[in-house]
Amino acid sequence: MKTKKRQWLGFSLALCIGVLSGCSGGSGTGTNGGGGSSGTGGGESPASAPAPAASTEPVELVFWFHVGSITNNEGFMSAFGNKIKEKFPHVTPKFIAPSNSVNLKSLVESKQPIDIFYDAYGQIYSYLMEYNLQYDISGLIQTHKYDVSRLEPTAVAAMRQIAGGGMYGLPVTVDSVNLIYNKTLFERFGVPAPKDGMTWDDVYELTRKMSRTESGVQYYGMGMSPGAVANGDPLSPVFIDPVKHQGLFASEKPRRMFETLTQFYRIAGNEVDSTTSAYATQLKLFSEQRLAMMLGPNALGTRYFADKDPNLEWDIVSYPRYKEAPNAGPQLAPGYFLIPVTSTHKETAFQVAAYVTSEEFQKHLARRGYSPALQGTDIWSEYGKDLPYMRNKHLKAMIPDQPAPIAPLSKYQALAAPEFTQIFHDIATNAKDINTALREADERINKKIAEQMAK
Repeated sequence: MKTKKRQWLGFSLALCIGVLSGCSGGSGTGTNGGGGSSGTGGGESPASAPAPAASTEPVELVFWFHVGSITNNEGFMSAFGNKIKEKFPHVTPKFIAPSNSVNLKSLVESKQPIDIFYDAYGQIYSYLMEYNLQYDISGLIQTHKYDVSRLEPTAVAAMRQIAGGGMYGLPVTVDSVNLIYNKTLFERFGVPAPKDGMTWDDVYELTRKMSRTESGVQYYGMGMSPGAVANGDPLSPVFIDPVKHQGLFASEKPRRMFETLTQFYRIAGNEVDSTTSAYATQLKLFSEQRLAMMLGPNALGTRYFADKDPNLEWDIVSYPRYKEAPNAGPQLAPGYFLIPVTSTHKETAFQVAAYVTSEEFQKHLARRGYSPALQGTDIWSEYGKDLPYMRNKHLKAMIPDQPAPIAPLSKYQALAAPEFTQIFHDIATNAKDINTALREADERINKKIAEQMAK
């Protein structure tokens, strides 16, 4: 998708939206829109009420993917549609391909039916709830005795937080952030390669050693994706107060995070200017083998670098740790299958979403490079098996053992996204000191929020 609201997300994402269709099984909107219980949605219904038999009436289910790398019907059928059709022969999956003229706004305005739409957590307010499409599926969870405890817990907790105790959808993927590094450069310069469990001080020393000029070529030690690392940081900083709707960039946790991350740009040889500070430029430097390490979404390997350059030898390690939280990994970025309130096929849509979160389907996704949303299974042993370039990669680093809680969202969260890049740019290029950069970010965000609230 090419909308401005989506560009900042990069990884994977992954983040959340809804769409349309007609209504059945309750048509309520809002936090608890007719889907049944507004409580935990724990998946336990009375023993005397067995789960209903699945309908076999022919039905067309319309899918809309707001984030991710799938942008055409062929990709959708390969990753999702064919297996869904195999499991549910009476279901005909229909994928709406995005384009410059096809986006959520145009779909809503044209009343295009949509039954399942895939989006990431960070965009739920901006899209699903902005168009009042949220639907609490807690009743369906209970009716079908769906076991929510199988799912990655922070992804479930994050959804329940934003849904007021309910559930608007089921997580089907959970991306994260980690450190990707160029193996060739570390071997060439005789520096020990990065490893799991490093502190920020450890990574700082590696960056210092790898930042250099050799034979007239500038090599940089560290780069990063501002949006990905800000949203995935283990401190779980909150950038906008979800109650007061005011900027919190200058508060303790965001300040600690920005201080930690921007220190790398003060290392001799790793400085950046207005051009090299751009994320796109740093990705290019990594591809050109002039950047030794990059902090970013774990999808960098499976989506961006992949096997585009067979001479690029890369691997991954876990995201660096704060001394005050040595066991805390980064936050996850869940992607959900959401059932919009306007869907006329909620029962079937839920059964399909439940199947996509089954062990069978999650292994299928894992083999294709999607980070599975189930816990306590051996699904990760299947990860990347259909991707030759993932062989011999350090897959254990893809997802943290102990992810930090996912920070609560403000309804104005989308306004914060451009500030990440601006803050990094201001501090990294020495345009502003950190106090000024964070204070001005709060001033900008508060002005934008006030303008939004006045509409």
